[in-house]
Amino acid sequence: MASDELRALTAALLLGACLIGCSSIHGGGGDGGGASDGGGGSDESDGGGGDGGGRVTSAGGPCAVRDVEGTIPGVKLSITSSRCVYFMGEHAEFVYEVTTDASVPPIDIAASTGCGRCTKPSSDPLSFVSYQISGTSVDGEPQRYCLCDVGCCAPDEATTVEVDATVATDTIRWSGRQWDGPSDTGNPEGAAFAPGSYDVVVTFDGGAQGSVTAKLGIQIVLP
Repeated sequence: MASDELRALTAALLLGACLIGCSSIHGGGGDGGGASDGGGGSDESDGGGGDGGGRVTSAGGPCAVRDVEGTIPGVKLSITSSRCVYFMGEHAEFVYEVTTDASVPPIDIAASTGCGRCTKPSSDPLSFVSYQISGTSVDGEPQRYCLCDVGCCAPDEATTVEVDATVATDTIRWSGRQWDGPSDTGNPEGAAFAPGSYDVVVTFDGGAQGSVTAKLGIQIVLP
C-alpha cells in the first residue's frame, strides 16, 4: 500500500512540474510577442518618427524633404512619410508633391525612333514625374525598386506641352522588395531590401528645359 501511495505521489509531483514548465514556455512566448509588438510600435512612434525624422527631415514633418528646386524654373518637389526607419520586408508609403507655377516654361518633347514614354506628357505635372527607391545594403549589394521597365510603348511624337500651375500629389506604395517593373512579361517582385541606407528619389524631368530631383533618406533594419 505504501508503494502505491509513493507511486501516486511521484506522479503528482511530475505532473505539477510539467504544468509549471509548460506555463513558463507559453508565458515566455506571450511576453516575446508583446515585446515584438511593443518594439514595432515604439519604432514607429518614437524611434522612427522621432530619431529618424530628426536626422533627415526638414522643418514641418516627421520624415520629409520639402520644396526642392532644380534647373527648371517654377517647379518644386516634396516627399513625406510617416517615418524614416522601416523593418526589412515592411510595406511603406511615400507621398510626393509637385508644385508648379506660371513661370514653368513650355516643355519640348522630342520625337523618338524606338520605344516611347508609356506615360504621355500632358498639362498634368505628374506626367513628367518618375521615382525609384535605391541604394546599397550594408553588405555592399545594390538594391532598387522602380517602374523602370514597363515594356515597349509607342514612339513619342514631337510636341510642346504647357504644364498647369497647380499642386499635384501621388503616393508610392512600396512592398519593401526589389523590382524594376513588370516589363512585357509580368516580372514578379524580387527579394526584400536588405538592411542599409537608401534614398526615395523623385524626379521631374523637363528635358531640355531642365529638371528637379528630390531625395528622402530612409533606413531598412532587421525586425
